[in-house]
Amino acid sequence: MAEPDHGNGATVGRPSFFGRLMARLRGEGGGPLPGPGEHHPGAVAMTTAERAAPLDPLTVRQWLWGPGFIIPGNAEYVLGLVKPFAPNPAMSLLDVAAGLGGPARAIAGAFDIYITALERDSDLARRGMEMSIAAGKQKHAPVSAMDPESFELKSSSFDGILGRGATYMVQDKERFLRVLMLALKPRGQLLLTEYVVDPPLAGGSELAVWSSLQPHPPSLWTLQQYVDCLKSLGFDIRITEDITQDVKHQIVLGWDHLVQTVDIKSLPRQHKVTVVDEAERWVKTIAALDTGAVKAYRFYAMVSAARPPASAGKKPG
Repeated sequence: MAEPDHGNGATVGRPSFFGRLMARLRGEGGGPLPGPGEHHPGAVAMTTAERAAPLDPLTVRQWLWGPGFIIPGNAEYVLGLVKPFAPNPAMSLLDVAAGLGGPARAIAGAFDIYITALERDSDLARRGMEMSIAAGKQKHAPVSAMDPESFELKSSSFDGILGRGATYMVQDKERFLRVLMLALKPRGQLLLTEYVVDPPLAGGSELAVWSSLQPHPPSLWTLQQYVDCLKSLGFDIRITEDITQDVKHQIVLGWDHLVQTVDIKSLPRQHKVTVVDEAERWVKTIAALDTGAVKAYRFYAMVSAARPPASAGKKPG
């Protein structure tokens, strides 16, 4: 993996960076980390109660990518991702993998737009809605729970649908994608970022380890299965882009941000253990991506002029 330059003269290549990070967290030295590391103007401050309580892994992920962001990519990244939508206040958008709602709130704030945010984990959805209320975004970016295996949406309701990792843990992907298709208005837009599998490379332990880290068992499709399904449902696919390197870059950028904004040395020992566990999770994710067995792809598609009825389309094999 190349060592990206972050503009401060530092590079954070994966092996050396994560090795030094975890050595520092474990009290083994490990040499200096990139960036100032301490006394950053945006540094995270912890109350006495927060220091005494167990550290929530979701808190660590928000240290990586920002409040409400729990998968790789901060607000700037998400706003760049949705540019093809050409968002404007007249549009209605849907996020079908909302997490804590950070992306939805960022989009709503940047474009003065209403965006419905759905999340399969009811606790995440509850916490995300609390964050939307606290930010005054309860109307522009409400977060609610849904079951991706059985949910329904109102027909022709949305101009655009965003899903970041929305389907790779869904068992009946064809049904899920059909629901999205029917919920889009004529010429509506769909933007997905998904993990796909390359079967010839899928026999290694790295993929199995990565799969075990996911909150629900992955049911991975190949790139061709996504293309075939989207076409059969009536989507006009405009972009299929391998974004694996982008995802790895966002992971490393997140950890670079953490070491610049969190005073790691002052963390209680049990908090350091949580941060180490989280770092190991993302090292294993990068290791799986490095094998090529699992890749990240971006799909951008539009509803075709003559989409077939809901019963059309065969489940790809």
